[in-house]
Amino acid sequence: MSSRSYRLRVPVPIRARRRPGARLLVRLALVVSILLGTVVGELGPSSAAPSSPTAAVARGVVVSPDPAHDLYVGTGGLVVPAKDWRSDPGGRSEAAGCVDCVWRVSTLCTKVELAAGVCQRIVIGCPVGTQPVRIWLLRPGQDWAVVGMACQGPTPPRTLADVGSAVHDRAVTALPPLRAAVQPADGALVSLPALFRTGQPAAGIRGADLSVLGLDVRLDARVRWHWSWGDGTAQWTALPGGPWPDSSVSHTYRRAQRLTAVVSAVWRGEYVVEGLGPFAVPGPPLTQQESVPVIVRAAHAHLVG
Repeated sequence: MSSRSYRLRVPVPIRARRRPGARLLVRLALVVSILLGTVVGELGPSSAAPSSPTAAVARGVVVSPDPAHDLYVGTGGLVVPAKDWRSDPGGRSEAAGCVDCVWRVSTLCTKVELAAGVCQRIVIGCPVGTQPVRIWLLRPGQDWAVVGMACQGPTPPRTLADVGSAVHDRAVTALPPLRAAVQPADGALVSLPALFRTGQPAAGIRGADLSVLGLDVRLDARVRWHWSWGDGTAQWTALPGGPWPDSSVSHTYRRAQRLTAVVSAVWRGEYVVEGLGPFAVPGPPLTQQESVPVIVRAAHAHLVG
């Protein structure tokens, strides 16, 4: 039997073991963690962070726009299609209705920032071929403010002036035809009323589809008629007149003659574009005009029997 003695070796817990440089690694990890937290805080949430598009930019928040991000800058009301808007609907109405505002459409990031990987990533569901943008407004006497976010395609944005001009031109083709007539057609009698009509609806136009510039537009228009009877007198009417027994539009001539009556239909309209509005159709009233030949005969008494 050997006289050797044995000593029990107690294992040291793993956490108690130290390796060379361990403290340095811990400190480096802590610094990196702090730096990453700072960068994330400055750049904003990742693409999966926002629960909704409006979480990224609150409407009305005053910030400073960066000209390097500008896609378009303009004045007057800005019309953003409903399908492209990704924020509070009130911001879209505000952008269209502020005709005294300056507006900007800016990208979330420049190409350089995208390439450098330092761009805020916000998913707002823009389709292929479009890019997410911010809509800014500068109201008179105020600071720049973001009113919402949208998806901008390759087509430049449309202003209310663009839409109004296109609606004015297109509305001419939407007017019902003016078909003026007089009764009796073969000759009215002196001192008896001649009946006139325009052949147009008294209600004017309601909800006519006038889509222009790729935007959904609905037109309402009201009409009044101005009659120049050909004998030096004239009259405005709110009714279109009609054949006998409708005597709502009539005129009595005092002597036998051949003359020409002229009627003008004067239309004033307003439109709704992409659910925004209504806005008055700009420019002069839309006018149609037509002439009606009138024969006025003298009445003669005849004995019968």
